[in-house]
Amino acid sequence: MTTYARSVNGTAVDVTTTNPVTIFHPTIAAQFITVPDGTLNGATLSGGFWNNPMATQPVTPVAPLPTLTPMTLYMAFTPAERIAIKTSNDAMVKEFWSMYQLSVQLDKPTDPNLASVRDIIAYLAKPASPGPGGGILASPERVQQILAGIPQ
Repeated sequence: MTTYARSVNGTAVDVTTTNPVTIFHPTIAAQFITVPDGTLNGATLSGGFWNNPMATQPVTPVAPLPTLTPMTLYMAFTPAERIAIKTSNDAMVKEFWSMYQLSVQLDKPTDPNLASVRDIIAYLAKPASPGPGGGILASPERVQQILAGIPQ
């Protein structure tokens, strides 16, 4: 079987085993050359040989987390964490509590896939001293539990 490709700056593009004359406009078809069988799109010509691109491992998509109803989010915190959130004087913690109260008033879920939600929950896990951090959560592992809505 014959394999054809266009060489653009030494890179194989439009690799096909179909005669280019039958599937491309004549001006494009004229640009095709014969390449070794097994040549892939993206192969580069070096020293007279076509080198296929490195195979990459497919990225396993991370399934999105389901949205959290106000009660699900509330129950994902321990009683001690809820008390610490409600009594905190930290501006970021107060903002989180305001966001939560707004979701209760509007009866709207919280999307744990949003960067802003992930960031604020992670903030709650950072120690309050010596730098910025809520100091609310006992450990960084609690972040994923809360984002998943695992009741405590």
